[in-house]
Amino acid sequence: MSHNSSWNRIPFVTKRISRGKIGVAISFVLMCLILGGCSQDEPHDKNKELIQAYLEYDLNTPNKGAIKAQNDLWKWFEEQKQESGPLSKEYNAYLKDNYGPYFSESGYDQLVSRGQTLVFHLAADKYDYQTTVSKIDIEQSKDTPTNYYFTVNIDYIKNGKDKINAEITGIAILRPDGIEQITYLGDKKMLRMLIMGE
Repeated sequence: MSHNSSWNRIPFVTKRISRGKIGVAISFVLMCLILGGCSQDEPHDKNKELIQAYLEYDLNTPNKGAIKAQNDLWKWFEEQKQESGPLSKEYNAYLKDNYGPYFSESGYDQLVSRGQTLVFHLAADKYDYQTTVSKIDIEQSKDTPTNYYFTVNIDYIKNGKDKINAEITGIAILRPDGIEQITYLGDKKMLRMLIMGE
């Protein structure tokens, strides 16, 4: 009789093990769904990341590499005995390496031809001030999805003295291959102070 009773118990044990495996599998799937659903932040907007990276580069001033590139350019002009003309290959390479990754090809060409590169870095060096980006907010336009409005909060310190908190606003127009145009708007007095040391 004992022989029959052990065979009768095996299906019960097998069913119990199967139910346990199914329970563990369901629990695992539910945990994955819960953790996956909770950990998803809002989708990353590559355009916002690109704009933020550029603004951090342009407005954390002065940048020693930018100052060195400009000084090397002036030295090169002196050696060439000219006041203007085509830029040196090294300077062009510096601009391409530091601005090219952010801009579309046509946007980069416009930026360079208008002399809008290194403006804040050179002014910070000339007028002895330092700016540090503390916060950047970027919002995509609902009406024109290629336009992004930004607000940059910076800390401005002149001659190592009192810190001023300032806000710079602007708009960035994007194309599939990068920033086409970036324009600083808002507080004109602050922009003048950054560019002309006033």
